[in-house]
Amino acid sequence: MEEETGLIVTRIKNGTVIDHIDGGKGLHVLEALEIDGKEGDVITIALNVPSGKLKKKDIIKLENKFLEEDDTNKLAVIAPSSTINIIKNFQLAEKRLVSLPDQIIRIFRCSNPACITNSK
Repeated sequence: MEEETGLIVTRIKNGTVIDHIDGGKGLHVLEALEIDGKEGDVITIALNVPSGKLKKKDIIKLENKFLEEDDTNKLAVIAPSSTINIIKNFQLAEKRLVSLPDQIIRIFRCSNPACITNSK
């Protein structure tokens, strides 16, 4: 029996595709970007998709949301191999790799309530 290959998730007309996220880290990416779906636009999340390069990867598609470079560079800590694809009218308008920012602010919260980083 032949294994069928093809698109698992549909294309988006306009927005951002975050691809090549290490398998199982897609939800952490959404949390770091403070994306919760309350805006009402479609968010497509594919977890543990087969990938030749990573074995398994996650993909996030954000319709009608264009992430700035400052936002996506936060991902260098969580998903350093991820790529950011800006889509306009179903076409790739921009592709960039994430890179570690000079300063990391408000990506993670320390679980220790007495930690100095947990200011009120």
